[in-house]
Order: sequence, then structure tokens, then C-alpha cells
Amino acid sequence: MRRMGTTVVAAALLAGLVAGCGKSAEDRMAEAAAGAMLGTDVEIDDDGETVTLGSGDKAMTISGGDSAQLPAGFPEDVFLPADYKVDSTLASGDFTMVTLRAPGEVAALADQARIGMESAGWEQQMMAGDESSRIYAYRQKQTVASLSFDRHDEGGVLYTVQLSKAPE
Repeated sequence: MRRMGTTVVAAALLAGLVAGCGKSAEDRMAEAAAGAMLGTDVEIDDDGETVTLGSGDKAMTISGGDSAQLPAGFPEDVFLPADYKVDSTLASGDFTMVTLRAPGEVAALADQARIGMESAGWEQQMMAGDESSRIYAYRQKQTVASLSFDRHDEGGVLYTVQLSKAPE
């Protein structure tokens, strides 16, 4: 688990170093250096806002910035606010984490999410929090969804969705 945390931090730093740059010789050198340091393939997209560690089924893709968008295959039955901006994503195998910024208040958005998830057939497993921060856990078939809602420093709500395969 510690290696994954180190890998995520390294990838985020790497993405920050090359943000806004085209695929230059420096970018290719950064990919090679990061790959050697992490012991895996590293690819940085042309705008520097997406980093892919590894390849194939084991790849981890991290994106942020203006080009961040929902990962391909993001479930349509997971609650999304009517108005949001994707802040960052991380996708690796059976795990996806998406962080969104949305206008409004924590309690109101969390209540909308609860109603939306339950009406889509998700079974609530846990709820904790108050007016300023909430977390919900849901399960549907073989998927677990964790939804967290926090005040954003610049106003509105920071909404994070984590999806993973349910333990057997």
C-alpha cells in the first residue's frame, strides 16, 4: 500500500513538473527518469496533465487540470451533480477515484446524491458526517462506491467518488 501511495505522489509531482508543456525532449527524459525511479513504464501526455504508470491491465492513469474528464466506462448510475467540473481522476484496474467541484452546499448535494444512488438501486452501507462534511458508502452487485462531500476552499463542494470491486 505504501508503494502505491509513493507512486501516486511521484506521478502527481511528475505531472506538475511538465504541466503545460508539449512532448519535448525534456518530457521524454522525465518519462524515462520516472520510469527508472518507479520501476515501470511512464507516459506523460502532450499537455502534461495526464500521467500513465505501467501498461495494459496493470496501468494506473492519473489526470488533472483543465483536460480532466470522467474516465471511460464511468458508471452512468453513480450520482453526478447537475453542474460540476472534473478536478482529477485516478483509474487503475478495478479502482477508480474521481474528484469533482460543484456549486452549492455539502448537505444539499449529499442529500441529492443519497436520493440518486438509492433510486438507481445502490444499497447504502454507511453514512457519517454533518453539514460541512459527509461520507456515504454504497454497494451494488460487485461494486462498492464511496462518496465524500467537503466544503471547497474557494466555495462550493469538493465531491469525491471512489469505486472498487466489492470484497468477496
